[in-house]
Amino acid sequence: DHVGLGGRFSASPESTGEIHNGADDNASGVASIIEIARAAAADRSRFPRSLVFVAFAGEERGLFGSAHYASMPVVANTVAMINLDMVGRSNGRVEVGGLSTSPSLSDAVNAAGKAAGIEVRRGGPGAGRSDDASFLDKNIPSLHLFTGFHDDYHRPGDDWDRIDAPGTARVATLVTFGTPHGGTL
Repeated sequence: DHVGLGGRFSASPESTGEIHNGADDNASGVASIIEIARAAAADRSRFPRSLVFVAFAGEERGLFGSAHYASMPVVANTVAMINLDMVGRSNGRVEVGGLSTSPSLSDAVNAAGKAAGIEVRRGGPGAGRSDDASFLDKNIPSLHLFTGFHDDYHRPGDDWDRIDAPGTARVATLVTFGTPHGGTL
């Protein structure tokens, strides 16, 4: 995690020197991106557009990675951005922020949630509170998938054994294959 051994960005300053692994924030998002990319590469014909998979650095220090990419994308004409930040503790639901940036996606997201077996709730920490902000600044519709804050946020307790792996897989399924008729979000 960006917190490393604690200190300035830790939510528990008394634990400075302890490893903050960041299993949910944000290894869960990176693992989801890797699995979504693997699934997309295995069935490329399902995707009529170019897909770009990026794990940004420097989010909490100023959106450095996403701001750079949004200013200099490898594929012109980006039509949407899907941000997976803290998707490892679903408990059967995922919060989706940013639906107001592309209202046409709302029905697709709800259908994808049903197909993936996960409850979709509107909201989350809010559109523009993570790397999606860099894309919103460029008027690119952006969704932010998030499974919620917890007591281990930015603390040493954010470890792998607290991740809801089946729930995280459902979030990734929602993004990848969940929409009806073989489409994608």
